[in-house]
Amino acid sequence: MLGYKLDFSKAQKAKGFTDSELARRMGVSRSSITYLRVRNGIDFHVLAKLCKALEVEPRDIIVKYEIK
Repeated sequence: MLGYKLDFSKAQKAKGFTDSELARRMGVSRSSITYLRVRNGIDFHVLAKLCKALEVEPRDIIVKYEIK
């Protein structure tokens, strides 16, 4: 079975953004960035803010993985 997860670490690293800088650009708290890394779901409003801050498309940070 396949699943999907949010993985924005590569895009964040490519931009050279710390969690604090990414949070500032998104207008959220730094702890929200940490929460996004472990959360199973994301609403479209937050996804849009994340993509805008990282200058990527959703397909660039949503990855497919195999559920074992």
